[in-house]
Amino acid sequence: MNVDEPAGARFDVRDFARTAVGSHRSEIDFDALTATPLRPETVRLLAYARELERSTMTYLRNVLVTPTHKDARVTAFLTTWAFEKYWIADAFEQIVTAHGHDLLTTQELPRVRSFLLEVAERATPIVESFRANSIGTDVIALHLTSVGVDEWITEAAYRRLAESDPHPALLALLERVQTVKARHREFVEADSERRLGESKGARALARRGLPRIQWPIGASSLAASETRFFYEHLFDASLAEEVDTRVRELPGLDPLHLVRDARSTALDPAGRAGAFARRLGRRAAGVVHALRPGAAKPSTTTPTEGRTHG
Repeated sequence: MNVDEPAGARFDVRDFARTAVGSHRSEIDFDALTATPLRPETVRLLAYARELERSTMTYLRNVLVTPTHKDARVTAFLTTWAFEKYWIADAFEQIVTAHGHDLLTTQELPRVRSFLLEVAERATPIVESFRANSIGTDVIALHLTSVGVDEWITEAAYRRLAESDPHPALLALLERVQTVKARHREFVEADSERRLGESKGARALARRGLPRIQWPIGASSLAASETRFFYEHLFDASLAEEVDTRVRELPGLDPLHLVRDARSTALDPAGRAGAFARRLGRRAAGVVHALRPGAAKPSTTTPTEGRTHG
């Protein structure tokens, strides 16, 4: 696989893959956690974070049926990124298990909602393949930007978690995790900014696509009560605005308020129900369109941008 770096690139993907960080288990001070356990709400948040980090494989399943997989450099990054996130999830799993109570393993989504989500998630790779391959390489900018936004959200959440429960064992692990994530940011921030800056179509696609994601990535498969708990305890309005400000600094994305809107939806039961219905409706409509015999492919014409976003 040819992963030659583009001219001017400062991130060495080969070195990133070669030095991928694996298990964190040996770095966890279990004796300290036994002597002084974490607060129950901290364990609950770590269980939620574990599921977010685990959701990477579902994300990759959808991304790698699109033109993104044809870019060897991006694919090399994403596979290594997924490997490192797997081991972050494993570290959180060890801590949650050590405390003997995993709320998320005893929770179940309502049966109908769980069934509908399963159907929608199984259909998503099909829809993505039809839709994204008709769009072309502009979709790579959307995928990398979504990874970058999600990294900003989780990093901010882990920073706030460390502030709220400064247990030495937790602080040491989160510091290590943040170091791993810093390399993820280094790649996606530079690449997404470059791709958005170079393509009017990519900017328009990102403005449409990013608000459709339920942030943080992976939240759509978890109980709404846990996402609400996440925002109540880790993301106040000021922290949401901090992340949104970074999003709006990217080329063409100044109208967006992604985390503010995600937080409002999570904290509002009526808003959550509406958001779920809209998301399910969009996926169902996409499946019907993609599988209809003789259905026309979506137009590949570059969308027209507003004057303030060119």
